[in-house]
Amino acid sequence: MKYMGCVVSVALLWNSFSFAAVPAESKKATVSKVLSGQGISFGGLAGTGFTLLDLRRTSDTKKKVERVVIDVGDMNGAPLRGWPGYYFAELKKNPSRLVIDFAQMPNAHIDQGKIKNIMKNSLAVKTSTMSLDPVDSSLNLTLDLKQNTKVRVYQVAGKKQTSKVVVDFWVE
Repeated sequence: MKYMGCVVSVALLWNSFSFAAVPAESKKATVSKVLSGQGISFGGLAGTGFTLLDLRRTSDTKKKVERVVIDVGDMNGAPLRGWPGYYFAELKKNPSRLVIDFAQMPNAHIDQGKIKNIMKNSLAVKTSTMSLDPVDSSLNLTLDLKQNTKVRVYQVAGKKQTSKVVVDFWVE
């Protein structure tokens, strides 16, 4: 009987989780709430596999804002139309860190060295780490943040270009 309770709990969790996915018909970017201190953000859709194509950073030092754009492609590295693959972002408080896990992303066209170089003079990010897990075909991007950094993570559907996951930072 105890085993049945576990199965029911898992089924309820799965059902509530599956309703949180973004509808494929939606044509707009889905913007999540601003995370301060700690919190989570997630989005994307399941597929056959995805590739991290590129990562770009822009900043405005006067306004103390920064944007990181993560380009997501299909399994073969081609542009991906529609929503990016599933991701889960968590802002942790102590130490201040943003961890973004990309499911079904066994490939990357950029490496750890390029990401470190892109993030070198960041207003918000102290250090960055990327890892690929061949066992579960996932990619993890960890960004150690400067204190009092607010974060917003959201997805942009690919229409003319590939799909994207965007991270906005505000440094206080």
